[in-house]
Amino acid sequence: MSTIHDVSVIAAALTDGSDLKDWVLLVVGNLFAAFLGVRGFRHFVKDDWGGMITMAVAAVFVAGLVWFPDQVKNLLSGVWDKVMG
Repeated sequence: MSTIHDVSVIAAALTDGSDLKDWVLLVVGNLFAAFLGVRGFRHFVKDDWGGMITMAVAAVFVAGLVWFPDQVKNLLSGVWDKVMG
């Protein structure tokens, strides 16, 4: 039989939500990148080169945000600092 303290320790780990946030962002981001990739392939089949390139660039950008969030944050912060002085 578990004590109240054991239950509260287990529940305390669930209140943070950072692991859940990372998991949701990874899953949803990968699905969105896959969706953009499929749309890009559809544009390729229809010989719509502009749409294909647009979807490919968007998929690469989303994949970068999902797989390398800290590096993208640093990159965009550096660009923003250079632009805004």
